[in-house]
Amino acid sequence: MAEQAQKPAKYQRRRPELTPCFKIVNEYMDSFVQARESENRPLPQYVIDEFEAFIKCGIPAYGFLRLKCGCCGEEKIVAFSCKKRGFCPSCCAKRQMETAAHLVDNVLPLAPYRQMVLSFPIPLRYWLHTNKKLFSKIHSIVIKEMHRYYINKAKLAGIKSPYPGSISFTQRAGSALNVNPHLHVLLLDGVYTEVNGVVKLRNIDPVTDDEVAWLCENIAKNVMKHLTKEGYLDKDGEVVQNPMMDELFQENDAITAAAYASIAGKIAFGKNAGKYVTRIGSGFGYFEEVPLAKGKRCFSVNGFSLHCNTSTNTHARDRLEKLIEYIARGPLSNERLEITDGGKVKLQLKTAWRDGTSHLLLSPHEFLEKLAAIIPPPKSHLVRWGGVFAANSPFRKKIVLKPEEKKGFDFQDGEKKRVNKSWSLMLLRVFKLDVLKCNCGGDLTPLGAVQDPGEVKRYLKHMNIDYDPPPRGPPGEIQGSFGFEQQYVSDGAEPDFYPD
Repeated sequence: MAEQAQKPAKYQRRRPELTPCFKIVNEYMDSFVQARESENRPLPQYVIDEFEAFIKCGIPAYGFLRLKCGCCGEEKIVAFSCKKRGFCPSCCAKRQMETAAHLVDNVLPLAPYRQMVLSFPIPLRYWLHTNKKLFSKIHSIVIKEMHRYYINKAKLAGIKSPYPGSISFTQRAGSALNVNPHLHVLLLDGVYTEVNGVVKLRNIDPVTDDEVAWLCENIAKNVMKHLTKEGYLDKDGEVVQNPMMDELFQENDAITAAAYASIAGKIAFGKNAGKYVTRIGSGFGYFEEVPLAKGKRCFSVNGFSLHCNTSTNTHARDRLEKLIEYIARGPLSNERLEITDGGKVKLQLKTAWRDGTSHLLLSPHEFLEKLAAIIPPPKSHLVRWGGVFAANSPFRKKIVLKPEEKKGFDFQDGEKKRVNKSWSLMLLRVFKLDVLKCNCGGDLTPLGAVQDPGEVKRYLKHMNIDYDPPPRGPPGEIQGSFGFEQQYVSDGAEPDFYPD
């Protein structure tokens, strides 16, 4: 019994082909893509590439890494990952663990931290989603106000030349897979000052309810002021005109329609197009609106909602790591997905809505529509650094734990490529599983990557592993018989034979 307890847990490769998300995408992606093409509004290439990469993620038939034990000679394989950042539950989970470990081990100094979560009015969400320049400007306004709060409070406490710091994470979706760009900002719950060339951390009193209300009101006022200056809002906060969308959205009606419907809580395509999935909230409101308390250190004004009640103390590094994992999480988990007996997709909400709704029921095409809408467009920044953590800050190298360490992974820690953690060490840290240990206790070493389709099939067949990828679902459009006496009038709806 003691010998068995000392043996490392046996590594089992993940089986994405058995998960609900993979089954849906693999079965219905081609019909969904073809349905959009038949409407003359095809999906943009980055969305198709995301879907294509996802159905190859973790499937050995598309390539793998070989490992061999130096003691018993046993071999195992590790399939390649898609490394995408849109919705892949596995790769998003890896990225959140990697980010949390890197920040806690190498970047964030010993200090208290506070999370501030800001959500935007519903009309503004569509503008932020389709206009990167506007999002960047609004983000700068928000971070500037948060930093200004810490600077003013430090000066009132008699601290001279205070410098705050922040790392902001952009979440592009809500738990209902609706497009909902919002910010999770991790801030130093204090400020840094420089005295005689030495940088020191100065703590300040925790934020109060009144200060959260003031901060939320200032953020709303300054954002609306900018939108009014640009001509998007009038003096009463009513929408005058929409900002120009990025070229990507102008040229792709499908993704634009999917994003708009997702924010509005509707379905964009198919026989249920225009029908509601959930309710629509209020708009911007008025400039004179008073902040409304929604909970402890949580206020809402003009459609902006600010929550500031989550914090960690200086030495609670485990709690800080868990907080960052939450902030950097992906939009989707297979645990919240279920395929019903009728072929529908049942999506569980993280928290029930006020009307008691706990799940959403979608057709496979509607589910893919929601996924397509939340995939970040190319060159969209999801993490931004501010204050003393900014790349150009003179204080950064003086306060971070290990300035020389860079975030990234390699299977083995090489001499030339600097990485914070190897892939195997991260698995050991997160899952308490040493993937480089054989059942006999020996060490596994990588032999090389196998990518050639012929070699992949030959090796997998020899190892008695599925050498063919899971069969994909057929395109939705089927050519039927046609008589010259028949007439067809298009009403813009999808034919019944699409596998919805």
